[in-house]
Amino acid sequence: MTAARQAVIVGVHATEQALSLPHRTAMDLALEAVQGAIADAGLTPADIDGAQADWPGPGGVPGEGSSWARMLGGGRNLRWTSDSMLDNAGSRGLLKAAAAVRAGYADAVVVGGCRLVSRGPDNAPIGAGVPLEFTDVWGSYVVAQFALVAARHMHEYGTTPRQLAEVAATIRNNGTTNPEAMMYGRGPYTADDVLASRLVATPFHLLDCCIVGEGGAAFVVTTAERARDLPHPPVAVLGGGMEYHQAAYANPALHREVGQIGQYAAARAFAMAGVGPHDVDVFSLYDPNSFEIIRQLEALGVCAEGEGGPLAASGAIALDGKHPVNPDGGCLSYAWNGTQQMTLKVVEAVRQLRGSAVHQIDGAEIAVVGNAGSGAQHYEMSVLGRTR
Repeated sequence: MTAARQAVIVGVHATEQALSLPHRTAMDLALEAVQGAIADAGLTPADIDGAQADWPGPGGVPGEGSSWARMLGGGRNLRWTSDSMLDNAGSRGLLKAAAAVRAGYADAVVVGGCRLVSRGPDNAPIGAGVPLEFTDVWGSYVVAQFALVAARHMHEYGTTPRQLAEVAATIRNNGTTNPEAMMYGRGPYTADDVLASRLVATPFHLLDCCIVGEGGAAFVVTTAERARDLPHPPVAVLGGGMEYHQAAYANPALHREVGQIGQYAAARAFAMAGVGPHDVDVFSLYDPNSFEIIRQLEALGVCAEGEGGPLAASGAIALDGKHPVNPDGGCLSYAWNGTQQMTLKVVEAVRQLRGSAVHQIDGAEIAVVGNAGSGAQHYEMSVLGRTR
């Protein structure tokens, strides 16, 4: 494979994010996300020959990515598409788009979109109503699945509620000062504030858990050769890895099975990139709750298993820390919008490496994007690097 076909990210876009966007439709937000990322790349819809993007409808076939063919490709038809929900977002979508570009199946792929409504008729997040025969009978749900793993980790290693609370306060405060964040201006928060909020599922307090809202996001992947003529410095996809224990939420998560999920994906990703966890300048990690940051620091090799709590509570994940995590506020404070919250992790990493983030980490050259985790029982990770 020639260096010219190195996969790079050349455009990103995030729509407005809010608890509810009653003045917007899903198609409206998906169009903004896709068109915004293409415009940011300095390209036109006619330049895009691959679509891994949500198609909410109306028109076309809802959920079928080939519906974008009438709008992209300049009448030449699409060359690449994917219809899977998680293939259209975050690191999983990025790695599959990068593989298509490197293999020559497509030259420019847009990934992202929007899925509304993040809150269904019963005020529950999308996916909560999917019948799951081995979890529903116990009244289990997403937060509780992650709580099972966190509680066992605390028992095994002495991780404390205050250490979780320090993580939550740190990331929430990043969002408090980010004008794009849903929780902008709502803080600052202290660990005591987190511990004083009501319990949701032991050991998680309300402020340990991510927000739920609506919005969209997208990015564009093309070749390094094509990127030479585009306006922004390209961000290279240096490496990646995926890891799956079983289908998400199909069975209750067990610490002994998924406590280190992502470890093998990280080893593969870092080996491909030729870097290690301590070379990373900024982490853009899935944070459905505070514990998952602690767990990922361990699984990714930043510290040994059991050392994540003290490390995170030491200030290491703060904006001025050794391992800054989620400078935009993450899912805890910036946004969670269904599957496209994973795409927002890519958007933040790209902005950091471009030097254009709201809370810019000085000299950022290597970023890690991590999606999903122990409760979901799968993990996708990508290593991104600044190219010029």
